[in-house]
Amino acid sequence: MYYSEISKIIEAGLERDQDKVASFAKLLAQKLEADGETRGSTRIATILERKSKGRAVTDSIVPPPMDQESRMSIVDIDYAPEKTELILAPAVEAKLNDFMLTIRNKTKMEAAGLEFNMSLLLYGYPGCGKTSAAKYIASQMGLPLVVARLDTLISSLLGSTSKNIHKIFEYAKKQPCVLFLDEFDAIAKARDDQHELGELKRVVNSLLQNMDEYCQNGILIAATNHDELLDRAIWRRFQTVIEMPRPGLPEIHRMIERWPEFVDTSCIKPTQWKKIEACFEGLSYSDIKNIMNNKSKKLLLENRTQLGYCDLIAEIFEFKNHGAYSEKDIVRYMVNAGVTKKAVEEYFGLSRRKVDSYASGGELIGQ
Repeated sequence: MYYSEISKIIEAGLERDQDKVASFAKLLAQKLEADGETRGSTRIATILERKSKGRAVTDSIVPPPMDQESRMSIVDIDYAPEKTELILAPAVEAKLNDFMLTIRNKTKMEAAGLEFNMSLLLYGYPGCGKTSAAKYIASQMGLPLVVARLDTLISSLLGSTSKNIHKIFEYAKKQPCVLFLDEFDAIAKARDDQHELGELKRVVNSLLQNMDEYCQNGILIAATNHDELLDRAIWRRFQTVIEMPRPGLPEIHRMIERWPEFVDTSCIKPTQWKKIEACFEGLSYSDIKNIMNNKSKKLLLENRTQLGYCDLIAEIFEFKNHGAYSEKDIVRYMVNAGVTKKAVEEYFGLSRRKVDSYASGGELIGQ
């Protein structure tokens, strides 16, 4: 269970890197504590305190970097990312696993004379698992996740943004971690963009220099929803580039099997689940999760447990149209999705005549 941390402590010890030994030992103590192994956690903490002779570990040895102008931290740190199962297309999952396998075999790669760096660029539509993938990799590698905060990283002072970028990379070098640059396009835009100022063009140069130095020994993950904005030189810096697509029908099927335990879906027929999957197609992972969470919360607040087909189709329509629709629109959508007119009558408290009138309209909104 703790193989990753123990092996990294041994490796750091053989390299005579005391800071890394202390950092991984503290991480192991945190995991032991979280798992209820307080005796082992306390023992490690006592050894660290006695042997360090006043030197703190990880967050104390290396205080998080701050923006000079705002005096706010420019990183967030998740010391023990939660281990969760990802739902991704098999091809994407395989590429992520290959990336982690390469990192785990860094010494073997170097011994064979192979050139590589530990960098990964994730791009694609918003809500399709880029941040979740970064957390997943950090948890699988047994490392803290250091997330750059763009709200404080980008400064109005001339030259300060480049300095902040340098501070983040320097901070990440000083302890084992995964460095995550989300919304990467904000600091990696093409230098020939006519709409950008010279300062932001200098930022890209600073970024490239820091990446070149850091990625030989440090793990870097960057994510963007706007890959078309990235500077051409940025793409060449990444060892691995993965597109994160919207979920296909197999991934949607896996997602909609994961309702909270109190939700009873037994009254929804297999043929209706197929229609629900079709209604979800084209949405992001985040969209589908939000729809399921919203419907679950409504059931809970209404003291209900049973989820009906009519319930879920209405929730999907409401999400897709963001409240900007008429009663006629939603009735037509639900009838078109296979909800019986009788069920629609009961759901909305409408007369059969009105349902018939609404359902006889033209093309539906939200399809």
